Amino acid sequence: MDFLNSFIAVFEKVGLLFILIAMGFLCQRIKMLTEEANKCMADIVMYFVTPCVIINAFASTAYAQEELLNILKNIGLVALIAVVAHVAMIAVVTVLFRFRNEDRRRVMRFAAVFSNAGFIALPLAQALIDTPTSREGSLYAAVFLAVFNIVLWTWGYTDMSGKSEGMNWKKIAFNPGIIGVAVGLFFFTSPLYINLGETAGIRLPGLLLDTLSAVSALNLPLPMLMVGYYLGKSDLLAALRDGWSYLCIALRLIAFPMIVLGLLYLCGVRGNVLTVSVIGASAPVGATTTIFSAKFGRDTELSVRLVSLSTILSLITMPLIVGLTQAIA
Repeated sequence: MDFLNSFIAVFEKVGLLFILIAMGFLCQRIKMLTEEANKCMADIVMYFVTPCVIINAFASTAYAQEELLNILKNIGLVALIAVVAHVAMIAVVTVLFRFRNEDRRRVMRFAAVFSNAGFIALPLAQALIDTPTSREGSLYAAVFLAVFNIVLWTWGYTDMSGKSEGMNWKKIAFNPGIIGVAVGLFFFTSPLYINLGETAGIRLPGLLLDTLSAVSALNLPLPMLMVGYYLGKSDLLAALRDGWSYLCIALRLIAFPMIVLGLLYLCGVRGNVLTVSVIGASAPVGATTTIFSAKFGRDTELSVRLVSLSTILSLITMPLIVGLTQAIA
């Protein structure tokens, strides 16, 4: 697939996300969507939708044994890439953002490292790669998201709070995303579930698969409505006047994904693994930046501006970077 076709394909998928974001923006402006409703949607997405997306990705397709081994190898590779990428990003932001203002420093670091991997990267990988006979996009994005959540609730929690003793290990171990991966892997690797030669393995009942699919479909509209809500509340002009915000957003949207793309390409990584890894690295600043900022009394206004401005700019950067990735993958 050449670059222009790849760019157009990605732009259409990202454009769909932004139409939904615009609906959320409008709902906030006309007061149809409230702060309380937004928080309820966030809980629904986190505790129900995301695990269903992940389990559905693993359980909705049966693979022959030889295919299974290759996909499991790719799952391990995606996990390794996600770990290395997050460790490297943390090292970079620790060196670059050394403000005396503690609140500003911690918000900038957090925003540059943690993308909207759950709310934008996962739906985009799902829309761009998945087919009726394969869920590789969701599979690999789910693994990337699981690593993301571990880093979020360890380094992210510690750095934003400013203390390590408050780290909640139960939330790390029993995070909905990680539970979803564990349950999904159980079905995916079960001898009763694998397609063994000519005899199909035992599969989940159709009713359960339909339920998983129906709930998973909410992973596209609900998170985008939430992002649009935050856009409606933000002061983008203030972000445009802040030079450090540009650096933070440039790292998140351009530098980090391009470094991931370049290094993986040089290492010989190709195909869906490369595409999903770059999608995860190129997503805009995550809404968790605002959630954690509010929780620990940091600069919430700054966090909202970073989330909003990076989300708008990603309409340009993500099609370019992901389109380039697909063209060379």
